[in-house]
Amino acid sequence: MTLVFVKGQNAPLTAQRLRIMVDAAIAVDLSALLLAETGRVRSDGDFVFYNQPSAPGLTWLTGGAGGAQRVEIDLTAVPADVARVIAVISPDDRTMTFGSGAAPVARLVEETGAEVGTFTMGGLSEERAVIAWELYRRGGAWKVRAIGQGYSGGLAQLVAAHGVDVEQEEPPPVAVTGSPHFPGTPSPHFPGTSSPHFPGPSGAPAASPQPQPVQEIGGPPQERLYQQVWSIFQDAARSTSALRSAIGYAEQRRDNEVGELLNDPRLRNSPQTAAARAEADRRYDELVRRAEADRRRDVDQLVAELTSLSATLPAPLAAWDSPRWRDWRLPETMTVGIRVGDVHVPETPQLRIPLLFRLPLMRALWIDSTGADRNAAVAMARSVVVRLLAAHPPGQLSVSVADLAGGGAAARALDLGGAPGGGSSMPVAATPQALSEMLEHLVERVDLVQMAMRAGAMSGGPQDNIDGGRRLLVLHDFPYGFDERSVAHLHYLLNEGPEAGVHVLMVADPADSSTLGPLVGAVWRSMARLPVLSGDHMGDPWVGLTWTFTPDVTTGSTAVEEILARLARQADGQ
Repeated sequence: MTLVFVKGQNAPLTAQRLRIMVDAAIAVDLSALLLAETGRVRSDGDFVFYNQPSAPGLTWLTGGAGGAQRVEIDLTAVPADVARVIAVISPDDRTMTFGSGAAPVARLVEETGAEVGTFTMGGLSEERAVIAWELYRRGGAWKVRAIGQGYSGGLAQLVAAHGVDVEQEEPPPVAVTGSPHFPGTPSPHFPGTSSPHFPGPSGAPAASPQPQPVQEIGGPPQERLYQQVWSIFQDAARSTSALRSAIGYAEQRRDNEVGELLNDPRLRNSPQTAAARAEADRRYDELVRRAEADRRRDVDQLVAELTSLSATLPAPLAAWDSPRWRDWRLPETMTVGIRVGDVHVPETPQLRIPLLFRLPLMRALWIDSTGADRNAAVAMARSVVVRLLAAHPPGQLSVSVADLAGGGAAARALDLGGAPGGGSSMPVAATPQALSEMLEHLVERVDLVQMAMRAGAMSGGPQDNIDGGRRLLVLHDFPYGFDERSVAHLHYLLNEGPEAGVHVLMVADPADSSTLGPLVGAVWRSMARLPVLSGDHMGDPWVGLTWTFTPDVTTGSTAVEEILARLARQADGQ
């Protein structure tokens, strides 16, 4: 039986040899990519299209009625280090978009000719390239998922986002239909994304970020674990979207069927109408039952995967109460990322997915203290700072604190003890003059590192600079105590600092700056928001979901004190 897919829906594949085709109102090109666990091609040879018609397990063909293109897939011949195969459509006329005609329909067919499923990609407008299908490995078997993610920049932007080396003919716009981050105020990116711009109006999903090259920090094993968490998030997001789409479709179909019956007053109370309404309700119940069964199957599998994965996550990616912290040792290289909490959707509170941030932090973190007391906000800042210290080699991250409203109390509450940059050695700005000097010092450092990098005088990155290591500025209660010059310096650090090894962690309530100018507003928009309160919500334009966030703070954890003690002993040369 042919499945009619909705966006995000997945299904197991039984056939190993398949064919992908597309029906569209405009002439389209069909292409495909082989992607590794990182979400990127292994080489340009993994991109199959009319000028490069074959890759391991993939063959591009044309012919038949109207010269229609198709991609033949032999899953048995796809290399073991390929995790996903994506099928892409793009207009043959590059000036056209998919909003100029009827919705394209992607079809997946077995070698025998039996149709596996169809996917109508509705809701497209300015897109000039769309990912139609994704075939991916899960639990030793292959599955297929309807994607429908579009890119306004066309095929060149899409394939470049997945690691293909292309010559851009124009600056690529951002993708317009799907990839992760959050609504409300500026918000954090989920694993695998590094976009500098996030949405503003509450509940309005923004354009998706263009994926960035995967960094191999911490070594391939950690990278694979990081990507596994990201993969579980993607599957959970798409599965939830598929459930909601299926229920919405069932409701709309039932309403349309019942509406047609009620349009004729003569039939409204007839036995035939009552029977037809009952049949419409039965079909609705059957569609919902099937969608919920698919969802339960997906969730059970993801919960099992996450349970198994949690036992292997390195300490910086694990919860504070994880036994992995008992095995923690001072790292020799920066680890792949840190964990700040977990997220879930209302339908499945049992599936709590770690929210991870990749290192180095290429975007400032903003701990949103709205509605929380100062102690809770400072406690969360301490949790993040200690995780960052634990993720860097000893001495490779130094902490500075600016706290004008609290007169330096927040620095004392961090209580980093004898860790490098902690205790009495931690620079603290508690007055406007001290803040100005601290910001100027960091700006000068960024300028020096940039000059050294341009001159080729730095072999491995910011940590090789003469003053050593990266810098973390923990900034409380912005914009209290800031003048125009200090705001400009902060804006410069947010934009230029990460590449030069200067990072910012802000703890503040945006209501404190609601009446200030556009430069202050740009500061908020440039950061990744991290709520303090458990149960706060984060949006995700990957499939337009709202997730519930639970922070992972240090309360009651002995791991924090052990981390700081080991760092102190290292600093003392013990």
